Amino acid sequence: MQKLVQALFRVLGVVAPRLGGKLAYVLFFKPFRVKLRPKEEDVKQTGKEHSVVVEGKKCYYTVWGEGPAIILSHGWSSKGLHYHKFVEPLLQQGFQVVIPDFPAHVRSEGSSTNILQFKAMLLELLNRHPNTVAMVGHSLGAMANILTLADYPKKLEKMVIVNSAIRAETIMDRYMTQIAGNDRIKDRLYIELQQQFGQDFLYFSTAKRIHDIKQLPKMMVVVDDKDPDAPLNEGKEMAEQTNSLLHVTEGLGHNRGLKDDNVVEQVVQFLA
Repeated sequence: MQKLVQALFRVLGVVAPRLGGKLAYVLFFKPFRVKLRPKEEDVKQTGKEHSVVVEGKKCYYTVWGEGPAIILSHGWSSKGLHYHKFVEPLLQQGFQVVIPDFPAHVRSEGSSTNILQFKAMLLELLNRHPNTVAMVGHSLGAMANILTLADYPKKLEKMVIVNSAIRAETIMDRYMTQIAGNDRIKDRLYIELQQQFGQDFLYFSTAKRIHDIKQLPKMMVVVDDKDPDAPLNEGKEMAEQTNSLLHVTEGLGHNRGLKDDNVVEQVVQFLA
């Protein structure tokens, strides 16, 4: 399927970049749905599922335990239970664990979504769980957490960023590689995004938006040396900008960090 998409965009980039930009815009907001694996389903069954409506879409989140809450935000085309290894260790430390499935992910309604809908759901969860002391975000989930805290009046104690690009240009360039879009397609997509959101796409770079958080939590940044989506140098830059604890992994790529026992241990230890 990806090869067909790439072939189409190679043609559109030459003969119809405006149409290519419109199609790229549509696909940009359509995540793939992933299902829970048996181990993840087992962990989910030990929690209590709730729902919230985000821009007319019924979305689900699961809560485990009592005590100070920690919200764990998943990335694009992912699932909340990507964090299944974190639940029990955090419960043992006396935390309440809150894990959403964002719009158009897993069972949550919608065929498309965007970072602002992620943010809207997170703000609602923070309102429902005013006992929240920390947020963890992987990839786009980390970006959503940062945008959310920029508009949240209370200070959280801690925040963890895992495998997340800090520049919108990096996200766009990666997307262009995936669809084989050229600069003409990219320029048209930037125009489409500007018209839809009234904001330059580069505005959403977390390297900039992190400074909008008035009371920055104590932070930890996790980055991998072989991550094609979140470059090592960007993770190091974010850690330096925010005086964060930096944890560099080796060879885990973009998604395997949340399943790595050492990463889980280091993050839980930081949160605890």
